[in-house]
Amino acid sequence: MSAAAMKTLPLLSSVFLLLAASSCSVMPSLSREQTPTVVFALGTRDGFSSPLQGALKPACPALVFTGETYALTGGHRKALGTLAAEWSSGKPRYLITGYVAPGLPEDFARSLTERRAQAVRQQLIESGIEASHLQTVGFGFDSSPSSPTSSVVVIFQQ
Repeated sequence: MSAAAMKTLPLLSSVFLLLAASSCSVMPSLSREQTPTVVFALGTRDGFSSPLQGALKPACPALVFTGETYALTGGHRKALGTLAAEWSSGKPRYLITGYVAPGLPEDFARSLTERRAQAVRQQLIESGIEASHLQTVGFGFDSSPSSPTSSVVVIFQQ
């Protein structure tokens, strides 16, 4: 660093601190009397039921996976082929959700369930369903108490 830069560095840091301190004074403060509003998008709270729970219904039987694989079996392909054949009549949107039984490391469980959901999505695309009608999510074993606790992929019709 040059000598001139060394001399201007303290000046620049002082100006920065002065600007940062002055900008904080115009920010609204949250007093103890004001409490932020919390909006719950999923789950239940004091008798409230999320509209998403009622709107989603399984489109086909759950696809069961064994071990730590995400490869589709012939049974999976058959069920997905039937679903794809039915899709052309109404063209609904699908939410493909992956679950796994507890016991795996959390990050691995989420990754595995997402890969399974993606494998199902790819098969549905190859069977003729438009990609824009498919959404995936891998929950791992971290999901609501009413969710499956086994290694399955559930396809919900939206």
